[in-house]
Amino acid sequence: MSLHPHKRQFPQRCKGYLIGCLLVPLSLFGQPKQIDSLSSVLLTLHDTLRIDCLNNIGYQYILADKKDSAVWYASLALQNAKSNHYVHGIAVAYSRQSQIAKHFDDDFVKSEELGRESLSWFEKTPNKEGLYTLYVYLWYTVFSQSRFDEAMVYSQKQLALAKQTGNESDMADAIGSIYAVYRQSGNYEKGFQAAQKERDFALKTKNKIWISTSLYCFAQLYELIEDYRAALRYFRNVLETDDEETKKHRLDGDEDIWFKMEFTEAFSHLHQFDSAWHYYNLFKPENDKPQNMRVWWISSGECYLEQKDYVHALQNFKLGLAEHLRLNDRNEIMRSLLDVGKAYVGLGNNAEALRYGREGLNIALQTKAKQFIRDGYQILSTVFDKLHQADSANFYFRQYIIMKDEVLNDQAKGRFAAYNYEQKIAAINEEKRLQQATLQKEALFRKALFTGLFLLTLLSGVIIRNVTLRRKHEKQKLQHEQQLQKLGWEQQASELEMQALRAQMNPHFIFNSLNSINHFILQNKKSEASSYLTKFSRLVRMILQNSQSPLIPLESEIEALKLYLELEALRFDHHFIYNVWVDENLDQTNIKVPPLLIQPYVENAIWHGLMHKPEKGHLNIEITDEATTLLCRITDDGVGREKAAALKNKSAPLYKSMGLRITVARISMLNRGSEPKDAVIINDLTLPDSSAGGTEVVLKIPLRYD
Repeated sequence: MSLHPHKRQFPQRCKGYLIGCLLVPLSLFGQPKQIDSLSSVLLTLHDTLRIDCLNNIGYQYILADKKDSAVWYASLALQNAKSNHYVHGIAVAYSRQSQIAKHFDDDFVKSEELGRESLSWFEKTPNKEGLYTLYVYLWYTVFSQSRFDEAMVYSQKQLALAKQTGNESDMADAIGSIYAVYRQSGNYEKGFQAAQKERDFALKTKNKIWISTSLYCFAQLYELIEDYRAALRYFRNVLETDDEETKKHRLDGDEDIWFKMEFTEAFSHLHQFDSAWHYYNLFKPENDKPQNMRVWWISSGECYLEQKDYVHALQNFKLGLAEHLRLNDRNEIMRSLLDVGKAYVGLGNNAEALRYGREGLNIALQTKAKQFIRDGYQILSTVFDKLHQADSANFYFRQYIIMKDEVLNDQAKGRFAAYNYEQKIAAINEEKRLQQATLQKEALFRKALFTGLFLLTLLSGVIIRNVTLRRKHEKQKLQHEQQLQKLGWEQQASELEMQALRAQMNPHFIFNSLNSINHFILQNKKSEASSYLTKFSRLVRMILQNSQSPLIPLESEIEALKLYLELEALRFDHHFIYNVWVDENLDQTNIKVPPLLIQPYVENAIWHGLMHKPEKGHLNIEITDEATTLLCRITDDGVGREKAAALKNKSAPLYKSMGLRITVARISMLNRGSEPKDAVIINDLTLPDSSAGGTEVVLKIPLRYD
């Protein structure tokens, strides 16, 4: 049995941005001016007011990243508070020292010790000002030491206190703390739920920093459930919406290096190593910042591990591990120990692999971090197998399989929370089936593939029959109601007709796709067949899901269109190149369009324009807006309409022309029954020599918002 480095269920950084959120409001005034102002006032103050001012100055020096001054003022505040028996002043002074230990040194043990001392003094005074900040730091320190149950207690206290004071910023931070605990402990289902709450709260308050943070949360979760392309999409969403304020927020919260490494790791997991190393070199911290270098060492080491460069991987892992041990960051110690163990397995050093694997597994068992328990069992099973100790190897292999299934279960629950449960159950089951199928022997693969093809064929037949019957029934119902109902019911009749029209799906495309899958199988192209089958099943599910609503988000229509284009490009051996461009200013989430409105014209361009062209063709789709109209421009450089009309067979025109007429009718219904002027414009393109140069179709769709 050999060990393959698993795609890391990386322990994301503690919610560093929470600290940044706490620091931003006061920092808006500028630390130097704030400190000068407070220092001037300090000379005139006495007793408790002087102590409060000392604590405040210490806080400002933390914001200004001046450790010596921060320590001096916090110590002076504590000394004065004790001399004056000022309980609240003592509590805040200890809290400042806790913040200093974390902010400057990432010394979680010392920060926790000072924080607990501060909490004991807060319990003796009715003045709770500063208690929320203390809860945040205590949460941070125990979270960093993988004590997730305690971290959840502090995050719940954060939320309760924030609700009591009505502070929206504190509420957002508390929800983020709860999310981080669920994420780090492997509870992806509740992690997605918490991230959704965070996203809803951010959108409700229209806070761009919180919106950016919620997108980051989804990127983390998608990376944890190993949907790396979706993770990259969310990472890019964060970067696209970035401005100076959001970037500064990540830097203030010690979160920037973690964000950059997690973004880069997605490329590594996708084996896009050129891109990964481009970003590793771009994001490498300064050598004088070991708290950031430790993150870079481990992350880049795992990229080496993916490439089976065990020597460089081990070198980076040991550098990162040493710094994690100095800071007692148990989350990262656990991860790093297991990484070192994997590197030693690759180098064939069984003794060291066993030592580091056991150390990492012991911490993982204490923290109940399933993904790391799984990796620890895998390392030990592999080493004992190499040592020919069959009993131990079999024991740890069984434990590995059990824990691997539990992690897969957690990932599946996370997917259920991320997607619509009822519409996505089939997709999740299929994905899990495919994951499990890869563990089977090569002889079982063909049998599983043919079984899936048979089920898909049966499902397609049922879908076609049900769609046909439903269309017939709804048309009859529409005709009957049009005869009986008065003018006031016309809108309802139009809605029913819209449901009938959008339910259509080209049966030729279904059977042609099935034939393509069969062709791949007969050619023994298993990978292509599996990929095509997965994409085709996704398209069928998406069409069924979208047909449940008269209007769907523009982004869903574009996603289905891209999936259809991928299938057509695969089926025709990439005989054409396509590009879908959407104006970045369009609100794709809130703009609503009827489902499958654009696809008939795209299909027409492929079948009657590009497929008759001997050389490779091009298809461009541009979507923009103009006043109250959504413009969709479909351009191909095919043979043109005149030649296509002479070439196409006798059975195709009826369906194509009907599909195009239906699209015009659907646009008309969006205008409440009146056909808009030039709703569909078709232009014949010519080359400089006056020969046919393709076709351009412009759809004018009324803008509808959610």
